[in-house]
Amino acid sequence: MIMASDNILEPLQLRRSRLSKLSDQVTALEKSRRSLENAIESYKSFVPDIEKAKIDKLRNRASEISLRVAEGELAKARLEHSLRETQAHQASRLTFWKLFTVEQKQLRAKVTRLNRELSETTKRLKSDLDALSQVRDDTSSALKLLSEHERFSLEGAEMRLASFGPEIERIRTDHASARVDLERIEMKVRPHIQEYERLKSEMASLNADIVKANRYDKELTAASNSYERAMVHQKCEDELGTGRPGQVINDRKGKIRRLENNIPKLERRISDELQKSERKIEHLLIDGNNACYEGQEFIGLRGISSFLKVLGERYKITVVFDASIRAMLKTDSQGVERVLGASVATHIAPTKTGADEYLLKLAEKNKSTFILSNDRYAEYYDYDAVKTGRLLRFLIADGKFMANDLDISVSI
Repeated sequence: MIMASDNILEPLQLRRSRLSKLSDQVTALEKSRRSLENAIESYKSFVPDIEKAKIDKLRNRASEISLRVAEGELAKARLEHSLRETQAHQASRLTFWKLFTVEQKQLRAKVTRLNRELSETTKRLKSDLDALSQVRDDTSSALKLLSEHERFSLEGAEMRLASFGPEIERIRTDHASARVDLERIEMKVRPHIQEYERLKSEMASLNADIVKANRYDKELTAASNSYERAMVHQKCEDELGTGRPGQVINDRKGKIRRLENNIPKLERRISDELQKSERKIEHLLIDGNNACYEGQEFIGLRGISSFLKVLGERYKITVVFDASIRAMLKTDSQGVERVLGASVATHIAPTKTGADEYLLKLAEKNKSTFILSNDRYAEYYDYDAVKTGRLLRFLIADGKFMANDLDISVSI
């Protein structure tokens, strides 16, 4: 796993995030597809007449239970009324001598019987009410199923189901492509990031040594005799390799200064590599005359021909020359085209004109079109290719055509 601090890896983090989102999209679509398959299967196996018969049966059952509930509520009300009347005739505890009469004994027996019957009636009523609630719920569910079945469009569902396959395959293809790109970029920057992490770790270690050396220096200042100072020197040597804290501090600060010079350079290197990887180049416009020189020496089409062979079919290629190229090469336009090959679009600017502005106009609208040229185009600052930095550099030297922005180095 590649790790680094700050924001230098933001392009990688964005790619990883996109990869994760694509994976989530595939998972969600597959889940939706399974759900729709189940819905279609349920629709086909559903028999409306059976469900309607079930609803009729449930409604009849509900009517029967409703009648029992009404009877039960009436019986409960009668028992409660009878119980109140009976309890009203019972003697008060204040007149306890009346409690032992035959009449009072009969009243107590009647209250006991009424309470028992009321309890049994209440239980039956609750059971019927629960059953009625369940039957009504079952009826509602059955009606909902029937309604959903009637509203369900089998044709629409099957069309949607058929669309899942291509959609999932498209996202899987995007995911595979994104994963390959991410692995390619990580492989390219991994050595730089590992070195970056090593330098950061070394920086942290050096700063930790300075903290320890400062502590030993304070202990030396606080030591009251030569024995205590000797012990501090010994501890410092055991931990830091020398018994002199001041020497450690100066040594570590010198190393930190060197690291502070190297780390930003490495950060720029990582940033440049990631920025390079983020470029989406589909169309490459080449300044033909630029590519005909090795330093001050005119080498003709030798360099650009070798370069184009390495490019292969990686990009759409257009080469634009100044009008002077025909005289310099002592050939006509067809001669130039024959050398560069039919797969390359070759253009020569009109007489007494240069290629610069034509290149910029060709690159104006398409953000994935880049210009390979060593011209700075300072006077054309208002063109989009200049403003957005869609200008790539190259170098021809020691018999090599090198374009670092394209990771190409070819012998000519």
